[in-house]
Amino acid sequence: MTSNPTDVQITAVRSAADRLVDRLRHTATDNDYVAKARAGELTGDDIAALVRLENATLDGVTAPIGLAAARFRNTPAMDFMLDIGRMVSVDRTNIRASAVAYGTALEEYPGQRLDPVAYGYTGFINWACVHADAEAMALIAYVDITLWHEACVILTPVLRKHPGLPHEVVEYFASYEERPDEVLDAALDVIAHGVAQGYELQRAVDTARLMGDYLATFWRAAGQ
Repeated sequence: MTSNPTDVQITAVRSAADRLVDRLRHTATDNDYVAKARAGELTGDDIAALVRLENATLDGVTAPIGLAAARFRNTPAMDFMLDIGRMVSVDRTNIRASAVAYGTALEEYPGQRLDPVAYGYTGFINWACVHADAEAMALIAYVDITLWHEACVILTPVLRKHPGLPHEVVEYFASYEERPDEVLDAALDVIAHGVAQGYELQRAVDTARLMGDYLATFWRAAGQ
């Protein structure tokens, strides 16, 4: 029989997720790329590099996210991963439109333009989609999306002031200025559902915290 999460379990899940966000926040908001943005020193090449990297990352995680949904068939996690897949699909369309508007050459195949470090985060997500628990996947998504939102809150005003930057580029990052509460709450629901069935929350935390080094490699790649 399926049990519904208690208020205590829901609170514990949210607290654990937010503590992990706090622990990893520096990777997204206190890195060299964001520091350069805060100082008003981003060049056209810097922006093109982030657009190129974001496109390659989205390309690299699309199929594995679909695989993760299939792994969790007929569970709340399946619906959540399908929603994440649709969100990534929209983002892929929009980042490509940004690249076209900005005249940014994208990767036609892995390794064409990006350094090896650029593929570290994609590799972690691919691994997680194949091996991680459903609850860990949901926690990874929660942390990733939250920190991307926080980075975009910093970057978007800077990009709006950058001379000659196409509307499509600005709006791609601006779309994450507002915290996407619906998808984040859905991630927490997946975790809480698992906890209510006896899942050990620390398992998800232990797996999701591995993403810290890989998030850092994403931002290092953006700055190269």
